[in-house]
Amino acid sequence: MEQLICPLDGKTCERDCPDRYGEGGCLLTTAQEFGAKILDFGGVNVGMMFLPGDDTDG
Repeated sequence: MEQLICPLDGKTCERDCPDRYGEGGCLLTTAQEFGAKILDFGGVNVGMMFLPGDDTDG
């Protein structure tokens, strides 16, 4: 299975992550797969932004 990378810290999804589900991944990695930009506002504050027509990664 391909290792999923956490969009917050750039490391492999950890097995003890409280947001993880199934064999790996979480709402953030799933949203990222659908094209969302993940925004880390610090602490426990995270945002997701979808831009119309934006097909670029990053």
